[in-house]
Parts: sequence; C-alpha cells; structure tokens
Amino acid sequence: MKAIIWGSCGSLPSPTSSAAIRQKVREAIWGAREQKFDSLEAVDAYLDTLPHSASGTYKANTSCVQIEANTDEYIVCDAGTGLRDFALSLGKTPPAATYHIFVSHLHWDHIQGFPFFAPAYQAGNRIIFHGFHKKTEQAIRAQMAAPCFPVPFDAMQADIEFDIREDGAQFAVGDVKVSTIKQQHPGDSWGYCFQQGGKRIIFSSDSEHGPEAREEGYPFVDFFRNADVLIFDGQYTFEEATNEKKNWGHSDHMTAVELAARAKVRQLIVFHHEPAYTDAEIEELHQAALRYCAEYNQQLAPIGSTESYPKRIELAFDGLVIEA
Repeated sequence: MKAIIWGSCGSLPSPTSSAAIRQKVREAIWGAREQKFDSLEAVDAYLDTLPHSASGTYKANTSCVQIEANTDEYIVCDAGTGLRDFALSLGKTPPAATYHIFVSHLHWDHIQGFPFFAPAYQAGNRIIFHGFHKKTEQAIRAQMAAPCFPVPFDAMQADIEFDIREDGAQFAVGDVKVSTIKQQHPGDSWGYCFQQGGKRIIFSSDSEHGPEAREEGYPFVDFFRNADVLIFDGQYTFEEATNEKKNWGHSDHMTAVELAARAKVRQLIVFHHEPAYTDAEIEELHQAALRYCAEYNQQLAPIGSTESYPKRIELAFDGLVIEA
C-alpha cells in the first residue's frame, strides 16, 4: 500500500511564478559552475543533491491524495485541484472504473478540482463520494452552477453517488478498511485511516490541535497509533497556530512531531502547506521540526532507550510517493 500526493498546498493553488522559477534556475546554475556534465544523467545526479526548494516546489495543487492498495477500484482523499493531475496520470482514454473520493470537508480547496475530473464525464465510470457532511451533493453541484462554471453537474456522464453517513461510521473498499475521526475545523472535518494487510495510512488534513492535544488520553494519539504513514496538516508555525490563527482549523509542524512521536508513527508527512510561505521558508520549518523531534524523543524515552519516532519526517509535494 502506498500514498501518492497529487495536491499538497493549503487554502488555494499556489503555482510558482516565473520570477521564482528564474531564481531557482539561476542559483542552481551558479551552484554547478565548477561541475562538468557529460550526460543528462549527470545533470539529474547533481539536481538530486539540491534541496527540493531549489529544484521543485512544495506548493502547486490543493488537497488530493491517492491511496494505492492494489484494488480494482481507485481510492482518493479530497478533490482539490490535484484531482485533475491524478486524472491525467490515467491516460486519455482509461477503461471504465470505480472511483472512491473520501472528502475531509467541503471548503472549496478540497472540492474545487472535481469539475475538471475527466472520468466524471465518461459514461461507464462510477464515482462515489464518501463522507459526513449532509450538504456534500449540494456543494459539489453548486460550484458547477452558473455563473461560477460553464458546464453543469448534470452534463457529467458517469454514475455519481453520495455515500454520506453519521459521525463514527466506518467504510470499506474491497479489503481496505476505513476508520474515521471527527476533527476540529470550522464546519467540521474528518480524518481517515486506511488499513490493509497490517499496513495503515492516515489522512488527517484541516485539523486543529489545541492545548488539549498534550493531555493524556487525547483521542488522536490512539487514532494515529502505529501508523505506517501519517499525512498531517502542518500549515502554520506553532506561534501562529496558538495565537493569531487559533481556531482557524489548522495545525503546525511541532504538534505534528509530538503527536506522531507519542503514537509511534513510522513516517510523518507534513501536508497542506501555507501558500504565503516560500519553499525555502517551508524547509526552514521542516529543519526546525527535525531538531525538535530529536529533543522531544529524549523527553519521551525511558532512561537508556534509543527508541525514536517518527522514523522519517518528510514535506509533502505534488508527485511524492510514500510506501507504507
């Protein structure tokens, strides 16, 4: 089982500007001024030594994550603009299939890619929205109504269903079991845990964790327990999340580290990046989180123990593949 990130930016798409791309290219060329390249493979090897902020970006599409579980049916979390790139990866004329879209909540950055989802316009496909918000169908239809969009929802040829349940309900896609947890976010959001064959991938975006997160018995610690992959909303700095952006429904890198360490998560993927930050600033937050992880594990570990969690902390970016 694996997770594939198709959209990792928070709030709105944030494509890199031409000026920012030029600056990245300029710095990369200058850094290679003493290098000698005799093949494109050598160029790739050099680029692989650069930080991702110098050769790519953490901010492009909004929220969309594919859960690949070797099933005949597709599993996707959220329908932000990354959903379009997921569809493009399938080719121009993919065979008819069933697509399961698990929706965290209905804010626009989490559903705005659906009008551009090519399989929805192909007869023979089946698309099932899973979630908990009673107005899911209304929201999906409304964003495609005039004057907001030129193509109405009813023009879609796929069979589109809405599987909306009560809080606490569980789901299943083949042999993939899906458990859920309600999260603190304006209008509410839900996190999803996908489990198959002893592997667990958790998608927990748009979730705020206040001072109660440091108390014993905090339910998210149990929900995250022993996850192979935890995709976690770390949009803000700790200072922002606890002060001027308190109650905005998002979290931070430091809280991500604490919860992942307490829950003994193997891989922590920080997701839903702040679009106002530069790629370099996002990497600075990441480096601070890595340092904090070492310090925090020293506080948690029994005397003499060298156990440390999470084993890996990575920044999400579009195209990242994480093996469970």
